[in-house]
Amino acid sequence: MSFEPGQDQRADIAITNLADRVQYLEISAEKIVSPGVVPEELFSSPNPNEVGLLVAPRRITLQPGEERLIRVILLEAPSKTDKAWRVLIMPVVGKIESTSSAAAINVAYRALVFARPQTPKVGLSGHRDGRVLSITNTGNTNAMLHSGSQCAPGDICAEISGKRLWPGMQWQVELPTDAPVQCNVRGPGAEQLIEF
Repeated sequence: MSFEPGQDQRADIAITNLADRVQYLEISAEKIVSPGVVPEELFSSPNPNEVGLLVAPRRITLQPGEERLIRVILLEAPSKTDKAWRVLIMPVVGKIESTSSAAAINVAYRALVFARPQTPKVGLSGHRDGRVLSITNTGNTNAMLHSGSQCAPGDICAEISGKRLWPGMQWQVELPTDAPVQCNVRGPGAEQLIEF
């Protein structure tokens, strides 16, 4: 989910209970301290103003087949580069009643939410060293590289994995051949095809 400059600063995440039992969920927001840095460092606080993002409600009970919306409200003004958060949707396990051995599998989700700067600009530069392609985002907002391919003579194409590149981030990928690489880039406003 992205908050674009000049657009509404609130959005919804729809969640549905596909299980055959009641689900209890806790929802919280965590700020990503430095987007793109691995391992990801998250900051959390019970005060939404300190995190910069408000999620509501904080607790949800979902009946089987029920769908509810989580409201996400951006509390911070745009800055010079992207700001990013994770919205944690965590199941709360209750008592399981069974006449035999039982197990319940619960999965938590961390949805990515980011706010682009007031004047977002993606600047991708790439260079090759043999079969190693290095791509750097020199802009001030993130770009998602996806549906990449490298086609050798004879129409034999290899798929190139995708990657989200945050501002200042560099990504290297080893290529199967010396042929050009084409990637779709999803950034602010539009999608474009680039070649390296």
